[in-house]
Amino acid sequence: AGLAHIGCRAEAAGHTTLRSGDTNGWYFCVTCDQGFTGPMGIGLAEIYWGAVKDLPEEDLTRQQGGAMLAAALVRVGRYAESESKCREMRAASQNGAGPGSTNTMFIAQILGNALCAQNKLDEAEVVLREVLSKGREQLGDEHPETLDTLSSLGNVLKAQGKIDEAIASYTNVRTIQERVLGAEHPDTLTTTTNLASTLQAQSKFQESEVLLRELLRVQQRVFGAEHPATLNSSHNLSVALFEQNKLTEAEARSRELLPAFRRVFGAEHPNTIASSHLLAEISKYT
Repeated sequence: AGLAHIGCRAEAAGHTTLRSGDTNGWYFCVTCDQGFTGPMGIGLAEIYWGAVKDLPEEDLTRQQGGAMLAAALVRVGRYAESESKCREMRAASQNGAGPGSTNTMFIAQILGNALCAQNKLDEAEVVLREVLSKGREQLGDEHPETLDTLSSLGNVLKAQGKIDEAIASYTNVRTIQERVLGAEHPDTLTTTTNLASTLQAQSKFQESEVLLRELLRVQQRVFGAEHPATLNSSHNLSVALFEQNKLTEAEARSRELLPAFRRVFGAEHPNTIASSHLLAEISKYT
């Protein structure tokens, strides 16, 4: 048993896959296996952290609780707080389990994501390449978590303007994920989302549109219309349409999306703000 996103429509029974370093399945949606976003996600993480924060620093449960909080902080756009919590938990894990432990690498990946979101790209790349090296050594090249790290590294490469390298990374990850996990696995869909947005960075809006329309059909069926991943893909599709001067559909989608972003993410979340800005920009031309 466990919690699920309201928008998730897939069968939840028996779905108990957990993320690395996590021993608390309730923190992840039992349907899509992704962490909760917005007030629910941060609320759950803070409740759990409150229950474990007074344990000794070397206690694995405390470290995992701190890592869960750090991941939730990334999801609500509180990147500096996430970075601080990651550094605290990584130091404790390095002193306990060791610098190359699975737990330390799990925390380090969250740190890499938080750094990337703050445009601290050089350090993010160093951190994620270390995690990737350890993951390949300990888990293998095609393990889901190794692929997840490679996808995070693709985010850094994209932010660094290394678009061709990012596209190659996402394409490689997606090919393996489709074979190992399946075309409709949440990780595969996330990588497809990243690939589509990176194509937009190369102004390949028509290619991105085609990829996003197919992605959305799958996400709406598997997750539901108001799942965070579905909303983000819908936003990206609106961007692709706007850039191709398909203003009528772009505006209609954006007007429908903004209230959903506010409900799911909260009004102050960076994704909600981006959705609002896009609608304002489209409205200038319609």
